[in-house]
Amino acid sequence: MTEPHTTGPTGKTNTPSLEGAENERASAATKLTIGLAAVAVIVVVGLVVSIVMVFRGDDAEPLVSLDPATDSAAPAQVGDGLFEPDPVFDKFNRVIYVPLEPHGVILSDILASSNRPADQAPSGVMLQRIHGNMDLPFSTSDGPTGFTDNGVAIGFSRTAQGAALAAAHYIGYVAAGDNRVEMVTQAKRVSDPTGQLSGVRLADNTPTAAMPMVNVTFHPDLTLVKFGATVERPSGATEIRVVKIPVVWREGTGWVVQLDSSALGGEFEPVSSEGWQQWW
Repeated sequence: MTEPHTTGPTGKTNTPSLEGAENERASAATKLTIGLAAVAVIVVVGLVVSIVMVFRGDDAEPLVSLDPATDSAAPAQVGDGLFEPDPVFDKFNRVIYVPLEPHGVILSDILASSNRPADQAPSGVMLQRIHGNMDLPFSTSDGPTGFTDNGVAIGFSRTAQGAALAAAHYIGYVAAGDNRVEMVTQAKRVSDPTGQLSGVRLADNTPTAAMPMVNVTFHPDLTLVKFGATVERPSGATEIRVVKIPVVWREGTGWVVQLDSSALGGEFEPVSSEGWQQWW
């Protein structure tokens, strides 16, 4: 049995509206796109909050002892009149030097050779407390060698060691409050073409510190830096809490954190996982 057609006042036959169906599909597609964008922002916000927790040491403890690399165990020489008289300990019981200049002290303006194993620690590493409450690593071998006008460290070497140092600095700014996000964005050291950082709201001057464990998959153009800290899970197991930071090399700029990369993320790994080093 066929459905009868009806006719309007003009005598034309009325059929089900294809235009209406197309509009519904377009509306559904728009809603899906908006929904996916919202999910992406939520993922980035969640990751940043996770980074903040680990960088602040809120749920991270040095439960598993790692021996620091031998060539970076000794602190770099402290210049006279450049630092506060006494260093301090951080939450991981690492020695932190407090520079008189808020942005920090350059330890060397000469970069070491790039012909080194990717798992070899940078030399002369010193953790400095910059901008009042950001504990970040400086080295005598791989940078930084300078600062931007607004006080963000630059001049990290195009090596695995330089990539890790740069990633520690720039993701540290992302986790250190809206005012520090603005600083590193103005310095063009984060790539955020989709504006996902606009959804992140953190208190200005949030304390942050470089995570103690490093695992680098190095390529001179694009490197994945993993930072980790051992944590006790609700199950009672001890695992490594991991934050994955992709950094891309840009000529004339240096290492830049890719916030829009699919490699950016967080996870947990067994403490027996290979490739982890303690560089600072």
